[in-house]
Amino acid sequence: MGDSEMPNMFDYLEWRGDIKLWQSGFNNVDALIMTELAYINHDGIVPENFEDGLVTLADEARRYNVLHRGEKLTLGAIVPVELIDLFFAAAATERFSGIGICGYVNLVDDSTVEQFSAMTVKLSDGTVFISFRGTDDSIAGWKENFQMSFKSPVPAQIRAAEYLNRAADYFRTVPIRVGGHSKGGNLALWAAANCRRDVADRILDVYNMDGPGFLKNYHESAGYTTIKSRIKTIVPEKSVVGMLLDHEGDYLTVKSSEHGIFQHNALSWQIVGRDFVFLDDMSADTKRVNKLLSDWIACMDDDFREKFTDAFFGVLYATKSTTLSDLMDDKPALLRAFSSADSDTRQALSEGFRMLLGESGKSIGDWLKLHRTDSV
Repeated sequence: MGDSEMPNMFDYLEWRGDIKLWQSGFNNVDALIMTELAYINHDGIVPENFEDGLVTLADEARRYNVLHRGEKLTLGAIVPVELIDLFFAAAATERFSGIGICGYVNLVDDSTVEQFSAMTVKLSDGTVFISFRGTDDSIAGWKENFQMSFKSPVPAQIRAAEYLNRAADYFRTVPIRVGGHSKGGNLALWAAANCRRDVADRILDVYNMDGPGFLKNYHESAGYTTIKSRIKTIVPEKSVVGMLLDHEGDYLTVKSSEHGIFQHNALSWQIVGRDFVFLDDMSADTKRVNKLLSDWIACMDDDFREKFTDAFFGVLYATKSTTLSDLMDDKPALLRAFSSADSDTRQALSEGFRMLLGESGKSIGDWLKLHRTDSV
């Protein structure tokens, strides 16, 4: 069996989809599936208000088919479209068909630079899982990601804590799990650390699936200290996103069938039985080069990071695009926007790229060499 055929979440659903949660308890793979379902477009099916009730996953799958009949299904330029197949596969299992989804929020705001999406899942074991979406196709979401390197909190982090409090109030005394993949993992950590204390006391686990870290000293906050023993951070063997910014605590390393940065795609994470295929640690080379990348980011002060971010995304917005898919469909517009940028924007971009290719060139070159797609 080649790496591309290694067991993943689809195989897990085939192997264990007929086993209900009361027969075999909630596990790490179940948590990953919950975080991946957050990438699905639940608009028009799952209500935003908790008071409007639950929609079972099986019912949502049926309604999704009707609502999107005849459409070319996509989740944008970044999120793998195969997650839609995962959604349908999970909905067809005894383990997940009856879970109830509610409180779906999906917000993208270019004016406030915010991308936030979350949903709440009522599980058959008497708990709820609060799932935060990672970065989607929106330019606003990517700019907000860049802002996380110099600004804390960003709008999505504030909204995540508010959402967790609201979900907890609706479900009252129900035990809570929180999680997310990529940026969603960061939001899960932030929400758990900044929710009300009575809510934090009900949290069983916080799942951070290859999510980026925070600015320095955040891990010393009282809220983070309160929940850190319940955090489960899981990263692939050549994690990039999950090693960005400042981290604290242990992590579990999972084997991936992909190479380099493409290991961020959780569909490549390998599974055996009811858990992942774990490795002792990331390789020494991966840790060394990721440290070089982090050091390169750290050498830029906050003012420069903000200046570069505003300049770079100012050019992207000048194309009139709002998503990465838009940009890919109109590459000439991107070239025109760069060529017509004002002198201050050009200077900020030039300085940023000079730092990338200049003094830090060897570090970035090493990183690219280690994470190129044909590496092993």
